[in-house]
Amino acid sequence: MRTSKSTVMRRAGSICVLAVAAALTMTACSDDSDDPADTTSDAGESQESGESPESGESPESGESPESGESPAADAPQEEQAVGQATGREAVATWVAAIVEDRPLDACLVMGAPGADGSPAGNTAAMCEDGSPEAEQARQLVSTLAESFTPESLGEPAAVEVAEGQGSGGTATFEGQQITVDGQTIEEIVVSNSTGVEPGQIGIEIEATDIDSLWYVTDFDLSFG
Repeated sequence: MRTSKSTVMRRAGSICVLAVAAALTMTACSDDSDDPADTTSDAGESQESGESPESGESPESGESPESGESPAADAPQEEQAVGQATGREAVATWVAAIVEDRPLDACLVMGAPGADGSPAGNTAAMCEDGSPEAEQARQLVSTLAESFTPESLGEPAAVEVAEGQGSGGTATFEGQQITVDGQTIEEIVVSNSTGVEPGQIGIEIEATDIDSLWYVTDFDLSFG
């Protein structure tokens, strides 16, 4: 057991990881004017303006995919649940995405505080964004990948997570309980660091049950 924790390191670890979800989430709806669905709708309206009143009122124009089906097709994707069935699966999926440098997949299995302060799981609509802010968030995942990735990474990475501790819809997994290709996360971080000895760092990953699906909601890195 660790006898002390560095508050600075703990907060830095949490901020770095949660910033990935926060940045991707906040920028998801910032460019509504560039929404492909809006562009398609505009194109459909332009075509209708060039048609005669008879053709514009015909049943065929009302059934066009551009004007009638795009909004309905987009709605389910925005509300799609992307969590995992258990906390172990959520952590394993998240770690695998980190070490394989798949930031979008990491975002999809993360949760962040919602409007009312309670945890809310990310959706595909939140994470799929091409803004500069989202790109910076992806670079954060790449930075974590440098610390979490063993020297020889399998394809795909073999990530295993032991049973965590917790109750009431929250579970915590220590770095010694999580392995990547047979090495614990803590061992990998030490080997990728300079001047750090085994036992000097502590890693904890928290997963939370949100609407019957599990998401990674916190990451704690301590030194001491």
